[in-house]
Amino acid sequence: MRTLAVLPSRFQASRFPGKPLAMIAGKPMIQWVFEAASRASGVTQVVVATDDERIASTVRGFGGEAVMTDAALPSGTDRTAAALGALEASGEVFDCVLNIQGDEPAMHPDTISSVVALMRDNPDLPMGTAACPFSDADELFNPNAVKVVTDDHHRALYFSRSPIPYIRHSSIFKSDFRPWMSPGQLSLFNRHLGLYAYRPAVLKAFTKLPPHPLEQTEMLEQLRALAAGIPIGVALTPYLSIGVDVPGDVASAEALLRERGLA
Repeated sequence: MRTLAVLPSRFQASRFPGKPLAMIAGKPMIQWVFEAASRASGVTQVVVATDDERIASTVRGFGGEAVMTDAALPSGTDRTAAALGALEASGEVFDCVLNIQGDEPAMHPDTISSVVALMRDNPDLPMGTAACPFSDADELFNPNAVKVVTDDHHRALYFSRSPIPYIRHSSIFKSDFRPWMSPGQLSLFNRHLGLYAYRPAVLKAFTKLPPHPLEQTEMLEQLRALAAGIPIGVALTPYLSIGVDVPGDVASAEALLRERGLA
């Protein structure tokens, strides 16, 4: 299975301008993501899809490949589809396309490999993603830590910024269920990670779908797929990945990389 890994990366992030070039433990953030994708088993080719020559120049400087895309594209998914189209126009053919968010410097290569394996072993699966366990009940109530509930076949039922599933008490109804949550119930929750896999035709079809009200409400693009009836398989991994949204997140990402002996 020929798998293309695309790292969408734009310079003008509203909360963190120039984020892909921010230094994380001595390397530009986008380099960490590129190297993780390059080490992942089953990945055939890795490219950074960007609209900014500063990012492209940096990527080429550390030996990576960059594909220039239109600055007007509305999302990383659209940028991923544009990069795929550019490579297909040059004669490349892929069976699977990964969208690995360029602000995930601690994305583990084994997590990427697990999603590739999920798509390889389930040829009828149109989309895939990854999730890891929660280690702290308090994180369930962090809206930046997206939760995913799956069925018995590891297909996503729903994604939310709210803590799902809700743990009901026999007589108390409050949004915060931590006071009556047992330690073992933490295993009911899975944290979604910023990584998607698509069949090429599904990626192209997805980008033509209009945003769905659920997607707009939760600000979670993957809900567009579920609402359209597109199944999403979920590969479970033990490895946490932290998205860097604001400058204050850099320290957390560096700490996780140090914990793994990489920084």
